[in-house]
Amino acid sequence: MEDLRTQQIEALEVAVPYCAKISNALNNLMEELNGHRQPDTDEYMKSTLNGLNWIVEVYNGTKDLINKDSVVINKEEVNKSVLALNAANNANDDAARVEALKGLKAFVDTFSAQAGKVISQK
Repeated sequence: MEDLRTQQIEALEVAVPYCAKISNALNNLMEELNGHRQPDTDEYMKSTLNGLNWIVEVYNGTKDLINKDSVVINKEEVNKSVLALNAANNANDDAARVEALKGLKAFVDTFSAQAGKVISQK
């Protein structure tokens, strides 16, 4: 059990700085989708979403630590944002993408902050 906790802490230590990069990328992506598209916006979105998927995987592997004392991250809310993003992508609706990404950015920022707290208590 202690071995699993050690691995989870190590994953969180890698995730925290990566969350900062993805949070910044999400800000940039939302700006581009909000009327400032660039020639590479679609590729940038794909790359950013791949990074976001990795963060979700780390969260799934560490959620017992993240939500140890209380439910900090409501997975149903995150799933709503993911479903909204999928619908926006299917409709090719940049405004709806921005709204969905706001929810996902909130998840990344909350996860990062809570992961930092968990790491500091190790």
